Amino acid sequence: MAYVAKVDDRGRIKLPKNLANANSVIIIEAGTFFDGIPIPKDSLAETSSIIKTELSVKELKEIAEKEAGRDALGRHSK
Repeated sequence: MAYVAKVDDRGRIKLPKNLANANSVIIIEAGTFFDGIPIPKDSLAETSSIIKTELSVKELKEIAEKEAGRDALGRHSK
């Protein structure tokens, strides 16, 4: 679905009510336009029905941090 939103004099855009459950929005610049992807306030709750795992949030965070560290070291050594 597409929406028309006004931009105020400070460059702010007000999201439609059905998208306003987000604290942040990822903005992807695409030439003369951009895409906005809302990030839900509670992204874990929003994705819990999509991602099935037996791991706890703490375990998932530890795995993500280790992978991010490996990725950063891999990029640095190239």
